[in-house]
Amino acid sequence: MLKVNHLSFSYRKNKQILTDVSFEIKDKEVAVILGPNGVGKTTLINCLLGFNKVKDGEILVDNINTKELSYKEKSTTFAYVPQNILKTDLTCEETLILGRLPFYKIYPNQDDKSKVDEIIRELSLEDIRYQTTKEMSGGERQKVAIATSLLQDSKIIVFDEPTSNLDIKAQLDILSLIKDQVTKKNKSAIISMHDINHALLIGDTFIFLKDGKIYKQCQKEEIDPHLLEEIYGIKVKIIKDKGGTYIHYEN
Repeated sequence: MLKVNHLSFSYRKNKQILTDVSFEIKDKEVAVILGPNGVGKTTLINCLLGFNKVKDGEILVDNINTKELSYKEKSTTFAYVPQNILKTDLTCEETLILGRLPFYKIYPNQDDKSKVDEIIRELSLEDIRYQTTKEMSGGERQKVAIATSLLQDSKIIVFDEPTSNLDIKAQLDILSLIKDQVTKKNKSAIISMHDINHALLIGDTFIFLKDGKIYKQCQKEEIDPHLLEEIYGIKVKIIKDKGGTYIHYEN
């Protein structure tokens, strides 16, 4: 279980970004962080990953403060899939082997290579195995990034806007892949998103940020038009049918 207790963060003394943030995420749960632009979603993710040094508050995984973890322990606690995947001269296969970096000293061993082969088969990456990431489409690069994070064997995978800059089909494919793999491999996931309807497709728990604070953490059935109007300042309708729950934005 991940627990965040009374976390506050500022880049400068007069620039407070997060204030007294507390929430919990259970094992095997997909948590979606939602809120308007500039509310602190990416800053919160950077605090969880240790990119931002937190002075106030604590981040606990299974009751262990993440400040006390070694580099290897951190890498097997959190994996990260960023919003923008770099276009490089590394092939899909070469990129994937980097996901095993916490487990080998100089060169990957046969077990590492076998795990790469396995994830390529599982995620149907055979056709792009020897393509460089700069030759791939955005959706293909995102799949490779997800596969790399899975090879890290971490407890929690953190995604920052995983469907940004993708077409509609690629967005839905990536969301389906994330949900499927997190469930199959008994991971927890934290996902920063803008699209509420996409969040409803994938999330188990929803963390709403407003003005750098947790406005509410809730389950899907607790999301109502009043909550969304308070967060985003817009009127919506919530539509429920056999296909799921959807947000309709009113003019």
